[in-house]
Amino acid sequence: MLMPAAPAAAQMQPPHTPGLAFAALAFLVLALQFGPMVGLIGFRLSGDDDWAWNGIVRDFAVIALMAFALVAWPAQARLRALPASARWALLIVVVYSLLALLTASGLLLTALNLRRLVLVPLLFVALLIIPWTPRQIDQLFVLVVASCAVVAGFGLVERMAPETLWTDVLDIEAYTAANNFDRFGHLPYAESGRFFSTDLEAWTGAPMRRVISTYLEPTTLAAGMAVLLVLALARQARGHRAVTLIVLALACGLATLSKGYAIFLAVLVAWRVLGVFSPRHLLWLALLAGALAIAASRFHLDGPLEHVAGLATALEYLAQGRWFGEGIGAAGNFSDAGAEIGEESGLGNVIAQVGVAALLSLLWVRALARDVLATGAARRDPGAPWIAAWLLFWMVTYLFSASSLGVGGNALGFTVLALYLHPSSGAR
Repeated sequence: MLMPAAPAAAQMQPPHTPGLAFAALAFLVLALQFGPMVGLIGFRLSGDDDWAWNGIVRDFAVIALMAFALVAWPAQARLRALPASARWALLIVVVYSLLALLTASGLLLTALNLRRLVLVPLLFVALLIIPWTPRQIDQLFVLVVASCAVVAGFGLVERMAPETLWTDVLDIEAYTAANNFDRFGHLPYAESGRFFSTDLEAWTGAPMRRVISTYLEPTTLAAGMAVLLVLALARQARGHRAVTLIVLALACGLATLSKGYAIFLAVLVAWRVLGVFSPRHLLWLALLAGALAIAASRFHLDGPLEHVAGLATALEYLAQGRWFGEGIGAAGNFSDAGAEIGEESGLGNVIAQVGVAALLSLLWVRALARDVLATGAARRDPGAPWIAAWLLFWMVTYLFSASSLGVGGNALGFTVLALYLHPSSGAR
């Protein structure tokens, strides 16, 4: 007797992802969350400067995931098409890579800056291609939330600990100084904006210490806390308890004294109360921010508002007809050319290097928000708008902070979005 034909949906199920791919992504998540602290402890115990370069292991993990995706791609291409956001991400990689071939910068600066521009889009696409199982995706979401909670908890503890934890016990000054590519690494602990903020000094009378937790840096830590916040709010929207996670994300995120995180919370409130600047309105948010930056720059603002100058100078640069930028590695925060265009703005940094092609990144995140919202609607998932809301955080920081081009919590956010969009995701 012939067996009945398997349903078409069952025939289309992809093979199980190799355990190595799952291990690579789990390792990447842990490296993003705890790698800097591991490097600091290793440096303190050994005195070996190579520990300051421990972040390179994250790149190797991304490369491994890209290799797994390349192997899986022929089979996956026959099963399903990539969402629009993945195609935009690939377009960014292709365009920026071609522009890198035309730059006059040295090989090292070109490679360093190209990495900052394409590593996260490549990771995003790779995670969409790899045929994860539903159980693997559930486990990865648990890992992200649990590790974020540990990071937040440690951040609150270290903030209450005396400064000697960092200056004497862990000697963080020597560690940051060991990385010659860290332009702020040689600043004394008490003078570094990485560890202290002067934004509220007019009211507090002195610089305020920032939470850095296991990231050893506040702005990408804020991105990680934004990830925890939106995942917790999504969980709550689905009818589960998440108060502790929400409190942890808010307390640690605000304690970073990140202006981007504070603006993100204000935008969230405006969205939920007034209905403006939802994840569907990312481009409108960018347009308004650009207009405000140009207007504010006329007053030569400093202090907490000085970051608007970076975006303003980049937009003015485009308005002068400089459509193709200075070249990858020839401008921005990681350049020795001295071109002060787009300083302290992620988008400004990219405009300074690739010109009008930088606008592709805005179209990518717009498509990404739409994909997440459409996927959530198809699944009838009330948590989807909160997941997409992480892009509100990234857009704010992309406009006003060069930290948006760092890996850290930013890669974590795009990892969550990729896993959510994956066909095997139940996102529960």
